[in-house]
Amino acid sequence: MKDMRIYVIGAGAMGGFYGGLLKRAGYDVSLIDVREDHVARINRDGLKVQGVRGDHVISIPAHTSHEGLAPCDLAIVFTDSNATREAAATASAALKPDGFAMTLQNGIGNVEVLVEVLGKERVVAGVTMNSGAHPQPGLSVYTNADMTTIGELDGSRSERIVAVADMLNAAQIETEVVSDPMSYVYGKFVLNCGVNAIAAVTGLRSGEVYRTPELRALQGHMMDEVMRVVEAKGWKLSEADPRAKILHHSKLRFNKPSMLQHVEQGRRTEIDAINGALVREAHALGLAVPYNEAVVAIVKGVEKSRHQLLHEAPVDYAQLEAKAAAGD
Repeated sequence: MKDMRIYVIGAGAMGGFYGGLLKRAGYDVSLIDVREDHVARINRDGLKVQGVRGDHVISIPAHTSHEGLAPCDLAIVFTDSNATREAAATASAALKPDGFAMTLQNGIGNVEVLVEVLGKERVVAGVTMNSGAHPQPGLSVYTNADMTTIGELDGSRSERIVAVADMLNAAQIETEVVSDPMSYVYGKFVLNCGVNAIAAVTGLRSGEVYRTPELRALQGHMMDEVMRVVEAKGWKLSEADPRAKILHHSKLRFNKPSMLQHVEQGRRTEIDAINGALVREAHALGLAVPYNEAVVAIVKGVEKSRHQLLHEAPVDYAQLEAKAAAGD
């Protein structure tokens, strides 16, 4: 369906190479990203896509807003989970009346927000096991190729979901259609709970965590808590043995998880949609998850310290101590 107009909302590490490779394959794709420097660089120099599918400079339209754009058939949502509601509003305004949105984001809660804004029949869900990096404006690096899994929320094998899979496969992004996409969303959520936060607080990649006995033990305790919540919620997972999947992933993968990238850049992480979401679900069930709760708190502290270091004026600790002594 070369005539399908596609907007990728969120053109960072993942949205960049998905949108760029779709455009390179001949599809009508535009990027929407709120960062003015990133959009300006793409429009001036082209989008640079590097990595496992080769190094390319792709001419692709980029915009900071949907305003003034013709309505689209498909909006692919690749913002981080903190911006899902804003992305849903953009999709609602940008889509044709019969258009639909697809989320490939991390964490849980994204599908529900899109359904709330757009309606269930206008949302399809999926997960990507690919990985990417976004080291500078105008550049997306495709660091690891793996499977993308997408599906209709009602389980049907519709013409539109098959068309999206065909487009992604034509763009060299391996994709399959499944009848139970939420089991894959929950499956990746479990994987992210076991991997991302530990990397974010230690600065280590998955393979390094696996080879550090104390961290493997922590990972095991966190997974015990995750699986208790999964069982209590009755969530169906795509993996029959999620623990084995996490250990296999950790042993072999040395890519930099997105949460670690966000920490290094002094950005807000997606912890609230991953381990933080697990903690909220556990509390609602009356379950104790102290390991995950502690790691969430530490990620929040690391977020704050990195943001202060990279994006704020130096802290005047003497002044803070004086205010504290005065009772502030």
